[in-house]
Order: sequence, then C-alpha cells, then structure tokens
Amino acid sequence: MAAALVACTVLPIAACNFPSHEVAPPDTDPFAGETLAPSEVRYDVRDGKGYLRWDATEGAEGYRIFRSVGRFGDFEPVNSDALLEETSYVAESDLYCYYRVTAVTAEGEKEVGGPVCAFSDETLIVSPGDDMAAVQATIDETHSALEKASDGQFSPRRSAVILLPGDYPSLDLKVGYYTTVSGAGETPNDVRVGSLYVSTNVLSNNNSTCTFWRGAENFTVSGSTRWAVSQGTSLRRMQFVGDLSLSHPSGWSSGGFLANSYITGRVDPGTQQQWFSRNDEWNSWSSIGSHNYVFSGCKGGVPAHVWSESGGRSTVLPTTECMAEKPFLVYSEQEGYRVFVPLAEHATCGVTWGNGISQEFGYFLPMRDFYIANERDNAETLNAALRAGYHLFFPPGHYSLEKPLEIERENTVVMGLGYATLEIADENSDCAIRVDDVGGVRLADLLIEAGAYSENMVVVGERGAETSHASNPIVVSDLYLRIGGVANVHTETDTALAIYANDVLGDNFWIWRGDHSQGVAWEDTSYDAGGHTVTEYGNPVQTGILVEGDRVSCYALMVEHCRGYQTLWKGEDGLTVMYQSETPYRVPSQEKWMSGSKNGCASYKVADEVERHRAYGIGVYLVNYDRVNLASAIEAPEKAGICMEHLVICDFTQGYPATISNVINDLGGGVGPDRFRSLVVRFPSA
Repeated sequence: MAAALVACTVLPIAACNFPSHEVAPPDTDPFAGETLAPSEVRYDVRDGKGYLRWDATEGAEGYRIFRSVGRFGDFEPVNSDALLEETSYVAESDLYCYYRVTAVTAEGEKEVGGPVCAFSDETLIVSPGDDMAAVQATIDETHSALEKASDGQFSPRRSAVILLPGDYPSLDLKVGYYTTVSGAGETPNDVRVGSLYVSTNVLSNNNSTCTFWRGAENFTVSGSTRWAVSQGTSLRRMQFVGDLSLSHPSGWSSGGFLANSYITGRVDPGTQQQWFSRNDEWNSWSSIGSHNYVFSGCKGGVPAHVWSESGGRSTVLPTTECMAEKPFLVYSEQEGYRVFVPLAEHATCGVTWGNGISQEFGYFLPMRDFYIANERDNAETLNAALRAGYHLFFPPGHYSLEKPLEIERENTVVMGLGYATLEIADENSDCAIRVDDVGGVRLADLLIEAGAYSENMVVVGERGAETSHASNPIVVSDLYLRIGGVANVHTETDTALAIYANDVLGDNFWIWRGDHSQGVAWEDTSYDAGGHTVTEYGNPVQTGILVEGDRVSCYALMVEHCRGYQTLWKGEDGLTVMYQSETPYRVPSQEKWMSGSKNGCASYKVADEVERHRAYGIGVYLVNYDRVNLASAIEAPEKAGICMEHLVICDFTQGYPATISNVINDLGGGVGPDRFRSLVVRFPSA
C-alpha cells in the first residue's frame, strides 16, 4: 500500500446505467391536519421538499427559524420576517440541516423546540465547526446509557453518529450497544478522529462474548485502538494509525468482522475465538491462536494457511472472489448528502479506497432519491414509497411492519443507520422484507426482530427462480436477525432467512435465536409459583438460513442455536467463507432434537442432491448443558464437486454431558467432556 492515501475516483452514475429517480413535489401538504404535542417540533423530507412543523406558542406574534449543518454548530437565521404559521417549507439545498424554531412574543424570543433533522433525534451529525465539548458530552451520555450488558443489551434505544468531513483530534468516540459511527467522506482520510473506544465494562472479567450490535465505518483513528467485540458488529472502511487489538488481554471474546480497512501497525486478535478479515491491509498480524481465523483478500503479514492442533488454525484465501462493498453516506458542501453504492468486483486483494492506482467503481444516489423513514411509518407507507420508485433509508429507531416490505424494482437500496430495527408485528405471519427476483438490490445495516410467528424474516427471490443476476448481483450487508431475548413473549419463525434468487452476495450475517435474557426457552412452559401461573415463553426457529439459489456466496455467516439445520444449502455452486455457529441451548431431551434417526440436527447441512459446493473455515461449537448428542456438526455429500477446507468443532461446556460425535458426516472424531476440539483439514480428503 502506498504511504500517501488519496481520494477515490468513481464512475459517474450515468456510466453505470442507474439513473437518478426524478419526482415531482406533491400538490398538497402530506402532513396537513396532524396533531403535535405541546412544544413539539417535527421535520420530514418528502418528495424533495422539507416540511418543518411546530406546536403553536401562546402569545406568539410570529416565528423564526434557524439552521445549522451540525447539531452543535452555529445556527443561522433562515427568515428575517417572522412567520405567521406553524409550518415552513425548506429549500432543497438545505433539506438535511438541523432546524430550531423560536417564537417572537411581546416579552422577546422564546425557544419552541429543536434542533431537529431528517435523520431522527437519535442521529448526531457533527461538523468540524461544532462545539466539541457539547458533542463529547452527548456521545458520553449515550454511551453511558448503552454501555453495560445489564442496561444496554436489550435496550430500545438506537443511536448513530455521522461525522462530516474534517478533523476531530480531541473527539473520543465511545461506541455502546446499538450504536454506529460513520464518517461521511469519500474515503476514510476525509474524517480523522482522536480515538475510538469500546467499553471494558460490558461483562465482568473482561468478558466480551456479549459485546454485540455496534459498528464503525469510513474514518481514520489516530492512535492504537482496542475493539473487543463479538457477533453482530462490523468495522468497515476504516484506517487505524497505530495498532488494532480485537480483544482484551484476558477474558473471552467471540467475534467478529473487519473489512476494507487499513491498519498501519499490528493487529492482535488476542482471545478471539474466531475472526473474519476481508480485503484488509496491515503491517503484521500477531498470532494465529484460538479456533478459526479466516482471511480473504488481505495484505501485509497475513498468517500462513495452516490447520492443525499445534500449529494454529488459520484459513487464507489470496483474493476475494466477488464482493460489492456496502453502500455508505457521503457529504460535501457542493453536493450535500449522497449515498455511494459500490459495484461488485472480482478477485480483489486489499482495500478498495486507498492505493492511489485502482478506481473504486460505483455510483452516487442523491439523498432526494431516498424516502427517509420515521417511527410513525408502517408497511403501507413504506411500500407506497417503494412503488413510487424511492429507495429506503432507516434512521435509528423501531419500525413495526404489519406486512412485508415488497422490493420489486431492480437496484433498490434499503439501508439503515444506528441499528435501525424492523419489527415483525404479531399480525404479520409472512416476513419483514421480501425481495422479488430482480438484480442489483442492496440490503444493508438492518436489525430485524421476530414477532409472535412469521414463516420467514427475510426472503430474497422467488422459489424456483432461474434468472441469472451474475452481472448485477443482489448484495446483503450487515444483516442481523434476532428471535427472542427482548421480552418474555413467544417469538417464532420457521426459516429466518430464505435465499431463492441466484447470484446473491452475503457479507456479514448474524442470525441469532436468543440464548439468554427473556423469552428464550425451547418451548413455552408454564408452572405454578405459589398459587399463580408463570409462563416462560419460547423462541422456536427451525432453520436459520435456507439457500436454494445458485451461485450464492456468504462471507462471515454466523448462525446460532436454531432447533433444526441452522444452515441448509440446496443451491448449486454455493460458497461460504468463514462460518460460526453454536448448538441450541436448553434442549429438553434427545427425543426432541432429532433429524430422522440421527441424533440432533447438523449445524451446516449441504443437501444430498447438491453437486458443487465450497466452504472455508467452518466452526461449530457445542454449548449445551443437557445430556444430548449431535451425531455430526456438518453434513455434506462426498462428491467431486464438494470442497470443504478447515473444519473445527469445540466443546465450550466441558464437564457437562453433551457431546458431538463427528466433525463432518462420520469423520473427524468428536468433542465432549473428554475432548475439547476436533479438526478436519479437508473434505473429501482426496
């Protein structure tokens, strides 16, 4: 990598044949007649127009409006003459600013409310000219509320920080649960901060195995950083000037995901059980311990491709076969806010954004092409926006869906910020998102929660689809599906993620049937507690992910605790690069955990009829305190077109009676009270 990092060049949108969507402003006010709470100020962008509304102030002779690019910047007056109505329409050039409203009264000006912006109250937009003490205090307050597992792990709060291009040398970015921090430059060089911090206080004894749901992307951190996390997290498009530690020196951690990032110093994985790195560059990698480290298209001191009990367990693929990076938000004074959508590239190695030679191929979508959701939306309003040709942008918050979002138009982008959460309403027995058999769709940065029962949570494509999307694949990035854990209610899905379309690229999935907190039993159970009935509700999930499409690739696929096959692959030419899974907790009896006549259900199952399938770096962990057995952690047909390398099983509950008999089919040996880990280098062995 060159010492001097430069900005990317991009193909213009027209050259990519993805035209910007043109819309006409509405003839009527879409918010006419709504009721606001006392002192409430609301702001929404709809159809290229900003609608600022506020509650009337008693004694007001008029109102003044002020705007700023950052929440804690200098607010400039918008109108010199006082407005006489409680509504204002914002000019297109200023749609995504912050707004404050004051009332002009006989006693002077009074604050009505604000600041508000189109990206929700839980989004903090920071510009270099803002009051950094106020910015830091807001970041600290949010982090304190979301720092610890006891307070933050199942909190309803969602949070995002957007850093506009510039230098923030004193800023300490503290990232708690349900928080993302994003730089809004074209490259990580455009946003530079002092430090990035993940709490040491999530669990006791430096235990990071529940440090979930947080991410950072597209900025530079000056100085060495510790990012001790587990599943449901991401580091993307980052630059670290110094070393990067992925765990605490002691304790446990169970991550994680690092992609398209550059580290000037050393990466130390520490106690990470497994880790996935894709298209990264660093000076050195300090160790290859633990169970399952996978590197795809990485540069600079990458560990050796080795798989043995004594020599380490590291899987190295010299290039990433095909991937399109996740869409991201970009801001400039000239263009305002846009979303950059990278295109799929083949056989890549190293970062896409900073070598000064290769172009970063993709296209910009103006923010006016996005419908920015708010928590008052439902599936009807969101589907109306999709039918009108808009993309969807979900700021931090919760969005209840009484029926699926229907994505019918090719190249549609649906993206979230700050762990925006789509909740399947109890009356929705279908799914949260259904993608038609159309190419180029992007789903990114979404947390989806199960309801009382739905057949699926996300469906990509139509069963029996034959269309090839090889020239314009569907890409799903940072998708997290959660069933149970939030409350003591029944949640259920048959198959969480179903992929029927061909040519789908998956990049960082965590499909989690909750294993702790509330509503996480194998099945609903009631018992008498001193004269009143107590019910512990279950969260049954039969299959985590079902793949029936051909040429589907999953990078960093993590699926945990499902009762049946956690991953069931029926399509041809499938590819998995790094897999992590844990067996289901709380199995009442062996009789309730069977696959036909076999004990248990394999975590990773390639169907018998499949002819061609590849998988690299597959880890399945036994986490069960009951007297049950899993016959095989992995099942696959032994055929010439099947290639699986570097398979591992471990027993994380040693001393308890649960066992796994074999790594794959009837090969590799087992784990249990008397054996911690078993390995298979290659299947079939020839």
